[in-house]
Amino acid sequence: MGWYKSFINRHVNKDYQCDDYKQEMIDYLQGHGLDANETVGMMTAVNLNEVAYEMVEGEDFSVFIVITAGVGNAIDAAFGENHFIRSQPGTINTWIFVNGKLTDEAYVQSIITATEAKASVLREVGIADNVTGTIATGTSTDSILIGATQQGVELVFGGPISPLGKLVGKGVYQCLRKALAKYQG
Repeated sequence: MGWYKSFINRHVNKDYQCDDYKQEMIDYLQGHGLDANETVGMMTAVNLNEVAYEMVEGEDFSVFIVITAGVGNAIDAAFGENHFIRSQPGTINTWIFVNGKLTDEAYVQSIITATEAKASVLREVGIADNVTGTIATGTSTDSILIGATQQGVELVFGGPISPLGKLVGKGVYQCLRKALAKYQG
């Protein structure tokens, strides 16, 4: 949590392994002229050309969503104890940028709403957990970001029937479906 100026979704090879991934990311950011203290960075083995994005408009605010999605590492979170750390790639990185002023509750609730929308798509598409055979709820390495301009209309809540939550849920649903359609594995 914090205030950031730069956002990067970095492509890494499918066999990426690093004992100190935080320091390696800091070194990468600094090597590209970015201040690590002002940058949010995510990594993905998904081809960045397979990115999907969606702009959804509210009455007085908007939400821009960017998703890269790989599901080779899909799991059902209810059965995480059946899994061991694997090097098989697969990550769903979700970026949600809100043109509005969010309360702390709205940030947290938006994460929940986005996660529920993601799980809905995975259920509809039929993505299974390879270990349990149940429907996956995500992957073991998913990341999510909620960013806001903190200007304009105040958005108090982010649950699925709030004005913000309606856009987050709809946007994540549409965007993830597009990202999965592009995913080459």
